[in-house]
Amino acid sequence: MRDLHTIFSITNQKGGVGKTTTALNLGAALSASGKKVLLVDNDPQGNLTAALGFTQAEQKYTMANLLLAAIDYPEDLELHLKRAVLHTEAGPDLIPANRRLADAAARLQVMQLSQYNAVGDAERSCEKIMDKLLSHLKSGYDYIIIDCGLKHELLTVNALTASDYCIIPVQAHFLASEGIPDVLELVKSVQAKFNPALKIAGILLTMYQSRPQLCRSVRESVGDVYSDTVHVFKQPIEYSIKVAECPAAGQSIFDYAPKNAAALSYRGLAEEVLRLG
Repeated sequence: MRDLHTIFSITNQKGGVGKTTTALNLGAALSASGKKVLLVDNDPQGNLTAALGFTQAEQKYTMANLLLAAIDYPEDLELHLKRAVLHTEAGPDLIPANRRLADAAARLQVMQLSQYNAVGDAERSCEKIMDKLLSHLKSGYDYIIIDCGLKHELLTVNALTASDYCIIPVQAHFLASEGIPDVLELVKSVQAKFNPALKIAGILLTMYQSRPQLCRSVRESVGDVYSDTVHVFKQPIEYSIKVAECPAAGQSIFDYAPKNAAALSYRGLAEEVLRLG
């Protein structure tokens, strides 16, 4: 594999599809394979932060601080970056988030509406703030994985603008798979306007059960509809109650239940991601 500093966004505009779980466990699997990984919580709910054992409200330095610093005090960004990156027991580093990230998202909206440009050049447009922020961190990591929320589309647009790839988790039932066109349309828009190098790494089926016919039918349906234009990961993520339990313990699935079927699934996903390079 060539020397890469690769950024992934985990995104879907539907909830409950496993975005945070995928960000956490993919990051942990890549870390276990010897890669230096940074996880970025890009959701004001702070679910990724909580899943790694941190109390969101107690975090003094967060993604919100970094975005606001990148807008208002870019010359001081390096200082803020050192304070915001946390080390975790799961392996990857973390930039945490909490409800203050919604304030940063509102600030981005003000920039967008007013066409305000913080430093006077197009590269500081409101859609490219995260790209500039993460450019200071890329050299220190093999992989940066961004967990995107449901609301605050400008935060997701920022993440996609900063990313090399995106992964689209989809719960393995028909209603969840209906959300795929909306994500593809957003990705297409970002590619056209802000990041022509952005690629879709693939659609990832989550909460998959090998035996039920419904899951197998969804897998076949997603493959039939999208495989000609979008990669569908070969390894779906097996459903397991352990996946739902491990965030309460502040652990990845590899620490909580390393022999579980879902752990094997995430290792398989990590192997596919490693081969992208």
